[in-house]
Amino acid sequence: MGHPARVGIVDMGSNAIRFLVAEAAGNTVGILENHRLPARLGREVFHTGQIPDATLADTVDAFRRFRATCDRLAVQHIRAIATSAMRDARNRDLLIDRVRDACGIEIEVISGTQEAYLLKLGIEAKVDLRQGRSLLVDVGGGSVEIVLVEDGQVTNADSYRLGALRMLEALRDSETSSESFVDLLHKHMRSLERRILDRFEARDFDRYVAVGGNIDSLTDLIHGRLGAKQHNGVDCCSIQDLDKEVRDLATMTVEQRMERRGLKPDRADTILPAGIVYVRLGQLAGVDRVLAPRVGIKEGLLQEVFRGHFESFAAEDHVDVVLSSCRAMGRRFHFEADHAEAVLVLARQLFDQTKDLHGLGDRARVLLEAGALLHDVGVGINNDGHHKHSQYLIASSELVGLSDEERQLVALLARYHRKAPPGRDHEEFMALRRRDRSLLERLAAILRLADALDRQHAGVVKGVAVEMRTDRIDLRPTVSGDAQSRLTLEAKAVDEKGALFAQLFGRAPKLVVG
Repeated sequence: MGHPARVGIVDMGSNAIRFLVAEAAGNTVGILENHRLPARLGREVFHTGQIPDATLADTVDAFRRFRATCDRLAVQHIRAIATSAMRDARNRDLLIDRVRDACGIEIEVISGTQEAYLLKLGIEAKVDLRQGRSLLVDVGGGSVEIVLVEDGQVTNADSYRLGALRMLEALRDSETSSESFVDLLHKHMRSLERRILDRFEARDFDRYVAVGGNIDSLTDLIHGRLGAKQHNGVDCCSIQDLDKEVRDLATMTVEQRMERRGLKPDRADTILPAGIVYVRLGQLAGVDRVLAPRVGIKEGLLQEVFRGHFESFAAEDHVDVVLSSCRAMGRRFHFEADHAEAVLVLARQLFDQTKDLHGLGDRARVLLEAGALLHDVGVGINNDGHHKHSQYLIASSELVGLSDEERQLVALLARYHRKAPPGRDHEEFMALRRRDRSLLERLAAILRLADALDRQHAGVVKGVAVEMRTDRIDLRPTVSGDAQSRLTLEAKAVDEKGALFAQLFGRAPKLVVG
């Protein structure tokens, strides 16, 4: 019987840094240490773009103490993530370097969509998301993450610069009364409402789930006044009661909120803008109740680590999240779904059957799958040069489960599915690290072949078997009926688009019919 696994988790938010140590024994996860440092990284970052020297020093010192705790408790793995404030900080690399030098902990600055993925992981441990439409909202200090889930799959995820601390800093120089300050907050919110509503599409949500320290505090205040309410074992309150509580808080100064409501100083100021966002999103979604499961991205991170996700793409459910997000993006731009799915199937089969040649792993397979689904997404803008339009759309969009770097690779993969292959005269390609250039070339060679096998966009080729030869690979298609006689276009496309494959691997692809 092995020892229980112990991990250290750090969540560097804009309003606070949370440190915890957890232990997993079987299916049970226990928290051994849990600390919150009210280090407001976002206060100066949102105002000046810089983390001040004093905050840098305090943060490094906190990490050093956490490392000592992890060593004392024999922690086997440490994962540290940072969100909105660190994304915005111009001197973030300085802090990352100092923490690494001081205690050997590597801080990972994650994107808004990575936050969304972790948010979903954390919530689904408490709330059943497998059926119906769910709206998940996390109002942090620097950003608001909004995730749409349908039958357990993420269909959309967006990050908005509506964080509670960010709004406070944006409006703190306004010499206004409390009431006019609230008006400014509502005006700030309205500037993004149309964009948010467009994402909601139909407002038929089965559940609205909100997370974050402020919704937990608001729920506590409401329960203290009206009594505790739960839905399926999860704390909840009505949107009407939430709105009333927020309106009451708006009539008080920060000091009065601390005195009358017992709020801590770093909660008493952010609770108002956060509450306004929670209420308004509930109203826009047309729901009458909000669930508050009291979890967040740190719980999602725990779920990810304890499931064995030390490599981002180790688990099948993560793959499903990525591909669901790709399909949702494709639908937004009216992609040709049947062709995309056909190329996806063929790309997977080619990848799996040519592993001895390309030597790529699971992470590369997911990037290929994403590229296969989205390679033609630019056709909706203009068919001419659509590979370049696809690159732009993918690079400019958010894809849940992919880091910014990985999304850029998928964008370039779509760029190179046709026309000129990657080359030294392409600035964006040459800007990649050498290993990523090699990765991209190999994936582009496979994607070109998969696209060639559905040249007619008619799904004639249902599958492909690869036979290795000394100087070529034979592609034997699986087709329906008498379609063998209708593969002239596919055979020609394989000859043309297989040139990159032949150049890289020394084997020319050949479509073998009959």
